[in-house]
Amino acid sequence: MATKKSIIDNELIREIISVRLDTLWKMLGQNEAGFLPDKNDEGATGKFDNKGAIFTPGGLVYQDVDERSIHYEPHGQIDGKSFREMIRYSMRFDNASLLYPDGIANGINLDGGFFSKAARRIYTYKRAAYRRKMKIGNTAPIEITADDIIKSHCPTYLKPPYGARTRISTCLAVGLINPPLFFAYNKTELNFSQKQSQRFIADLDQAREQVVSCDGKNLYPPYIVVCHDTRYKENNYTGLTRILGIGKFGEFATITFEAVTPLLQKEMKRRKVQLKPEEDAFAEYGNLTILAILRIYNQTNPGRRSLKYSMYTLAPKEDLGLNIRKITAEAKKRYKIRRKRKK
Repeated sequence: MATKKSIIDNELIREIISVRLDTLWKMLGQNEAGFLPDKNDEGATGKFDNKGAIFTPGGLVYQDVDERSIHYEPHGQIDGKSFREMIRYSMRFDNASLLYPDGIANGINLDGGFFSKAARRIYTYKRAAYRRKMKIGNTAPIEITADDIIKSHCPTYLKPPYGARTRISTCLAVGLINPPLFFAYNKTELNFSQKQSQRFIADLDQAREQVVSCDGKNLYPPYIVVCHDTRYKENNYTGLTRILGIGKFGEFATITFEAVTPLLQKEMKRRKVQLKPEEDAFAEYGNLTILAILRIYNQTNPGRRSLKYSMYTLAPKEDLGLNIRKITAEAKKRYKIRRKRKK
C-alpha cells in the first residue's frame, strides 16, 4: 500500500492543496452567507480550480479523442517553483493535463470510450482467467462493467451515476495498475507497428516513475490526481481530490478539507489519529476548525468497496511546507471574507 509520504511529497500535490486552501476560504464565506453548494452540486471551487482537473502521467495516453498524437512544448529542466506555476496555469483548462518529465500538455480531450473499454476488457479477462471452476454456469457473471471498476476506486459517499471526469480517470488508472495488459490492449486496438510499440513501452515505463526537478524536488508521482468540483459529503468544504493508480486494484486515496465535528473526532479516535488543531489546522473561522484529511483505501475486488483504510491529518507546515498565512491573507482579500470571532 502507498504511504502518506509517497502521496504528498511532491510539488503537484502541494500546489493542488494550495489551490484548494484558497477555495476553502471562498466556501467558508459562502457557508456563512448560506450559499454553500449542495454536497452533490458542482461549484465547490474557487478562482484557480473552477473547472476541476485531471493530472496524469503523459505516457499512459498514446493519442487524444480525435486520434491525434499528443503535442506539447518541452521546457527542459525545471525547478519546483516553476513547475507549480505551470500546474496552476494548467488548471485554467478543461479536460486533462498530461505530465511529462520535460513539459505539460494542457487541455487534452481523452477518449473515455477507449479507456472504459480497455479497463472492462482487462478486468473481465483477468476474472475469467482466474476462475477456479472450469464450468462457466450462470451464477457468477464473468463480465465486469465500468461502474464496477469505478465503484472500487471511489469512497462510499460518491454514488452513481458517475460523471465523465470520474469515469475517464478511473479507467485510465488501469495503465498504472496493470501496465502489461494495458500495453497489450493498446497494441491490439491501435495496431501498433514495431516502432510505435517500442515508443509506447518506453512512455509507459516512464509514466510509472517519480519525476525529480533540477533542484532535487519531486515534481509529480506516478499517479493520477483528480480534482473534482463537487463536495460529495456534507462535511467536505472543497471539491474532493482523488489519487489513483497507487498500487493494486481498488487502492486509491482521497484528500478532503473537513471541519472538526464530533463525527470526525470519533472516526479519528477509531483510526488512532491524534487531533492536533494547533499544528494541523488549515483554517479557523468562527467556531469552525478545518483540517486536511488524507485517507488511503485498501485493495478490493471489482464491484466492491473495501471499508478498510488508513487515515492521516496533513500538517500545512510540517508535511507540506506551505505558508498558509500568505495563502489565507490573499484568499480573504480575494473573496472579501470578513473577520469572524468564536462564539
